[in-house]
Amino acid sequence: MRFLIAIALLVSSLTGGPRHSLPKPAAIVALPAELLEVSGLTDIDAHTVACLQDEDATLYVVDIRNGQILERHPFGPPGDMEGLTRVGKDLYALRSDGLIYQLQLLAGHYTMVDSFHMQLDHRNIEGLGYDERTGLVLVAPKDVLKGDPERRDQRSVFAFDPADRKLLPEPVLTYSVQEIIRQAEADGMKLPMRTTKHGKTVDAIKLRMASIAVDPVSDHYFLLSAVDQTLLILDRKGGFVALHLLDADLLPKPEGITFLPNGDMLIATEGKNSPPRLVRYALNKEER
Repeated sequence: MRFLIAIALLVSSLTGGPRHSLPKPAAIVALPAELLEVSGLTDIDAHTVACLQDEDATLYVVDIRNGQILERHPFGPPGDMEGLTRVGKDLYALRSDGLIYQLQLLAGHYTMVDSFHMQLDHRNIEGLGYDERTGLVLVAPKDVLKGDPERRDQRSVFAFDPADRKLLPEPVLTYSVQEIIRQAEADGMKLPMRTTKHGKTVDAIKLRMASIAVDPVSDHYFLLSAVDQTLLILDRKGGFVALHLLDADLLPKPEGITFLPNGDMLIATEGKNSPPRLVRYALNKEER
């Protein structure tokens, strides 16, 4: 039955959708309850991904065709584990306070071979992704720095070189939330609003990054925000490409994003009145 549903979704995606929506998913796969709070996500090969479970320093290897957990690899003490990315054959796992574990496959088991701490002003860091073009690991904080409105409006992506683990002195990407909102509205989007406790109507878009990946086809940055269920796409210079409002029923808390070798995009969502799941999108150039 799951296979038939996936085929039906793939066929429906060929007809396209609203201008500012992603295409219909090519497949939706439920994950076991053990991964209810699935967080970091990265590809291993065409049929396999690795992911993390919040508060548990265990690497889970999952078959994306059926959601089955194939392997479990504990690698550290309990902690708020959030980001995960693959660099060659190594994996890097991120704890939200900036501690990074380097994992290697030794004798058939992913083992922590080293760890290091990033020195950032941010205290809640969730996104980790690899940029094959530059050879850098991207680091996307979720929290907003305190300060004046301009500082609170700014979002930055940092990076380090896995060869020496040195954090680059300047962000590789910086953008303004209000500018993104302005450009999305200029592009014809109707964005959600919310009412504050003081009765003021304000934008509901927060763009607090939960995960980051680089699309191997378009070479764009894909920035996932779980708190407002959005997917922001920017070009190499930080230019606005698209902002997608994700289906809250399908992706109630999207925490991980990665791309498969063929360019398909995978998003992992925590369960919320539903099982956790992997959602696959077969993107093409016209839809990007």
